[in-house]
Amino acid sequence: MRKNCVVFAAAAFLPMLSVHAAESSSPAAPAAQRLEPILVTSIASRAEEQLDATPAAVSVITREDMDRGVTHSLRDLLRYEPGVSIENGATRFGLGNINIRGLDGNRLQMLYDGVRLPDNFKVGSFSNANRNAVDPGLLSRVEILRGPSSALYGSDALAGVIAFTSVEPRDVVAKTQRFGGSVAAGYASADRNTQRGGVFAAREAGWEALLGYQRGDGSETQNRGAGTSIGSARTAPNPQHQRSENWLAKIILPTQTAGRFRLTWDRFERRVATDVLSLNPQSIRTVSLQGDDRAAREKISLDHEASGMAGTGKLNWILYRQRAETGQDTAEQRANTTAQCLSAAGSVNCLREAQFRFEQHETGVTLIAQRVFGTETTHQVVTGVEAVRTRTEEVRDGRQTNLNTGAITNVVGTDVFPTRDFPLSRTDRIGVFAQDSVTLGALAIIPALRYDHFRIDPESDAIFATGNPGRPVTPLSDNALSPKLGALWKVNAETTVTGQLAAGFRAPPYYDVNIGLSNLPLGYTVIPNPDLKPEHSAGFEAGVRGKHAQFDYSITAYSTRYRDLIVSRAPLPCPADPRCVPGAPITFQSQNVTRARIQGVEARAEKRLARNWAMRLAAAWNEGDDLSRNVPLNSIDPARLAAGIVWNDSAAQYGAGIHFAHALKKAHIDRSAGVLFETPAYTSVDLTGHIKLAKRVSVNAGIFNLLDRKYWLWSDVRGIVNPGSSVDRYTQPGRNAGILVKIDL
Repeated sequence: MRKNCVVFAAAAFLPMLSVHAAESSSPAAPAAQRLEPILVTSIASRAEEQLDATPAAVSVITREDMDRGVTHSLRDLLRYEPGVSIENGATRFGLGNINIRGLDGNRLQMLYDGVRLPDNFKVGSFSNANRNAVDPGLLSRVEILRGPSSALYGSDALAGVIAFTSVEPRDVVAKTQRFGGSVAAGYASADRNTQRGGVFAAREAGWEALLGYQRGDGSETQNRGAGTSIGSARTAPNPQHQRSENWLAKIILPTQTAGRFRLTWDRFERRVATDVLSLNPQSIRTVSLQGDDRAAREKISLDHEASGMAGTGKLNWILYRQRAETGQDTAEQRANTTAQCLSAAGSVNCLREAQFRFEQHETGVTLIAQRVFGTETTHQVVTGVEAVRTRTEEVRDGRQTNLNTGAITNVVGTDVFPTRDFPLSRTDRIGVFAQDSVTLGALAIIPALRYDHFRIDPESDAIFATGNPGRPVTPLSDNALSPKLGALWKVNAETTVTGQLAAGFRAPPYYDVNIGLSNLPLGYTVIPNPDLKPEHSAGFEAGVRGKHAQFDYSITAYSTRYRDLIVSRAPLPCPADPRCVPGAPITFQSQNVTRARIQGVEARAEKRLARNWAMRLAAAWNEGDDLSRNVPLNSIDPARLAAGIVWNDSAAQYGAGIHFAHALKKAHIDRSAGVLFETPAYTSVDLTGHIKLAKRVSVNAGIFNLLDRKYWLWSDVRGIVNPGSSVDRYTQPGRNAGILVKIDL
């Protein structure tokens, strides 16, 4: 496997390196116009700096990248980011967790305008609160930080950080204008999604204001499945209707003495109705299954930016309040079953109605100060403090109707509703951090350290106590230190060597500490674990970067070890284990049992050719193992390469690109839970183009999977055990197209 990956990486870069070497040796090599501006990022140091000034592996996706890629969804956004993927639930729930370097879910820190996005939580087959309450249409940029990042971001940054930044007034109003904006409309044939919206901004007497709106309406995402039967053999997508809306408003007030104040409000809503014709694989008696899923996130924040205050070079703070709610309703009809509406044969027809609610309220404040000083030896010091309180509530409710008699009960199967899977929980986090970027000539050393304290306070109400009689709830508090040490050595004007040691941690989740889930009639229960420890990661990475007149590249190799990873609801060896519950031969408990190692190589390159042509490439190879069980980690994506050739005219009026994505076969798999589908290698080809029809009208369009290949993404199938003949349900869309028309006002 490793030999194949070396060949894979070499094959990716040798063409570019050979062309570069040939042109470098020729004194007549023509100068080419640089196609990319110098990118600035703030994700690696929490202070603005050039992308090349950080030893960390960082990607920046700009608004222009999104437009030219005809981006309608988060999967479109990450289309050409090897080493980063997003799962898709093909039967009902759609896009879910983002994965960086083999870890996903709440082990990845996700921010929207500096505020962490709500948690992911899943329980059972029909309850799934995810973290993707983001619409690309109102974003100005996305920054991706790979690797452990808790030295600056605290808990949940085990794998990295993704920061979404919404559009600003300066993005749509020129300095000489008082009013500006744009309206846009787009269509994606893969899910028949129609997007429309606009952003409007005004400037008057120093004030700035912005109002944005985006709406999308679509249906199920197409695939290459041809089976249209009703039941588990179905491979065609389940019929869906999707609707999303996103609002954004900002008011900015600059002052002469106190800096700039900004008030921001944004709201995201999504609703998806699904006719689950693939039915319930857990019951052969199911004849109809309907899903109605809703998600909403609303945030209001006040932030302040000033220079020269309190002896600092720059001071930023943000105060925010965020509320998120997921509601998922399921109506399942069963036929020829028993009075309990189970899977056994009988003469009863019944209707099961289940409701899942997950809600979070978060209040927080972040303060960051930045100062630069020194002459021969310069220091750029960033210090900060963060405090956040999160209140989380989850409840499952439902009823069961005997359609033969009309009798209604709150006992659905063997579950008694309403019930909570964990008590009402309050989580408090406080973090303090500092980083110094010390420059000594050609060498920069960047140490950082963060201290975090967290506390979980549960509250047992009547619903939780009824479903978990006699089970106490226990608070948990702990702390963590997260160090980081980075370095950059500028070998010469073109070459820089980078290195970094970084730590990550994740506080024990409230839903594992005091989980309450019991079904004694079926012989199982889940018990809490108030002794859980934080998860930790320690990573090392080293790389080399080159910036030449016509060729840029970066290569990074990394290895990260993880300890005390929490396995939620791990089975105990019953009845020998004294923790096993009498009467429950199957007892589960979340535990710190996993040690893991993930290593890999990531590379990027751009070759600028004559007449505004450019060749671009990005590749990633990861390999990971669960060291506690000596088996592969199934969360690791196969090695992937994205390459493209693009052309833009000198006046930036039109251009085109052809893009290739290639992934190797997934063979390093843990099959202990059952048969998993080995996704075969594939190559897909996309064609994109853009043109300005008039001074203010631009059109971006693309044809994706141009060759109509049939292929699967490992992120979509790695959790599907024993898929059998239904595996075509998880295929990607065939040839499809998208278009985005934008009018600047």
